[in-house]
Amino acid sequence: MENGNWPDSVKERIAPYAERMKISEAEAYQQFAAFLSKEFSVTEPLEEDEFYLSQWAEQFVIETRNLGPSGGGSGRETETFVGHVLGVDEYINDLRSKQMERAKAVWNHSSNQAIDEKIVGVVTAKDGRWHVNGEVTGEEVKGDELPWFGFEHDGRILCLLNQNQASPSLGKPMAPKSLMRTMYFLGNEESKFESSIKLWRVGLQGADMEVEYEIGAPCRIQVTPPKEGSDNLYTNRGFAKTVVYTDDFVPEDMRVELRPERYLVNDRVHNEFVELDDLIEAYDERKVPNNSGGYYAPYIITKGYVSRMNREPNNSEYDQTGRSFRMSITSLALQSSFGRDSSLSEVSVWVPGRVYDDTHPFEFKENDEWLPYAERTQVIVFGRLRLRPFNGQDVPSVTAYGIYVPPRTARPGAVGGDTSLEQFGGNE
Repeated sequence: MENGNWPDSVKERIAPYAERMKISEAEAYQQFAAFLSKEFSVTEPLEEDEFYLSQWAEQFVIETRNLGPSGGGSGRETETFVGHVLGVDEYINDLRSKQMERAKAVWNHSSNQAIDEKIVGVVTAKDGRWHVNGEVTGEEVKGDELPWFGFEHDGRILCLLNQNQASPSLGKPMAPKSLMRTMYFLGNEESKFESSIKLWRVGLQGADMEVEYEIGAPCRIQVTPPKEGSDNLYTNRGFAKTVVYTDDFVPEDMRVELRPERYLVNDRVHNEFVELDDLIEAYDERKVPNNSGGYYAPYIITKGYVSRMNREPNNSEYDQTGRSFRMSITSLALQSSFGRDSSLSEVSVWVPGRVYDDTHPFEFKENDEWLPYAERTQVIVFGRLRLRPFNGQDVPSVTAYGIYVPPRTARPGAVGGDTSLEQFGGNE
């Protein structure tokens, strides 16, 4: 596989690794390809999504530097970042799904091959302990519960085995899934906060994926040190317990500027904010090409006033929860630019089911109490900006991963009653 075919985000990680290990880049890419095949059953990496290739490349480099496997609860060294939580991704991704698919396929073809090549282990119970391929483990049998590494297939209890030659856990049982969810964070290392603010992706795992984080609130978080040039941050299990909501990382006279209604939309300190009437132009400027000839939808922060909303779910085959929610927002500049009767005079905001479950997109917080808000309330939205053709025009929409509602300007909504679009004169 030629070095030049890899995405730049992978090259930026593998080239320094090759230099550090004093090997050729070609050999480094061979090692990385072998890592992908063994850990995630990825045999055609150049056909994979570039985002996951970059994640895997960083994971490969981190693991071979003996910082411990991601998600292993090894208590890796962390450092403090400060800033604001913008939101959480709608998807929980299983980074081990392809390895599981391959292991089952090999087993179905030849169980002996799967065992001999140490792709899977056969899990049995004996004398109150779980055994893998006849070897006792430290796991006790507890009623009908499977061990943490076990899964049922073909009438047997099996487990995946670690095949990474560089791992100290080579040949040991692995969890059948490696789930990760991304949290989005606007900030930086504490020492750099006043000079450089950027958007980071924070990898959450375990129970940390389901925690309710305070969208927009200034805080400190503990993450593993990022690789130079990377916007990915990794965490230890129990990350949520290390989050401290505070604004004391700037001088007292500057803390007013950390209020979410100021900080999130301040284009003098970061580049993530886009006005509603600039969304189409921003999409063209910020879209990122992918390997399949299309583009990744860019992340943006925007703000507007709610023109309509529907707190009742819409059925969605594309959402992992099977449902999503919708509101529309507008601004005076947007209505002035396109006219109030134009389809471009408001922007649809889609709220995924999991984001609805784990945040408060239709509520604002006042005196530690969550209250519903009404139309014409200002909302600040973080999410992915998308364009779709409609009547010969490109129409923007936002898939929201976080919505912050400034309490001072929120219009309290009625509790209960009709929450459908019909209350606003239609269900368009």
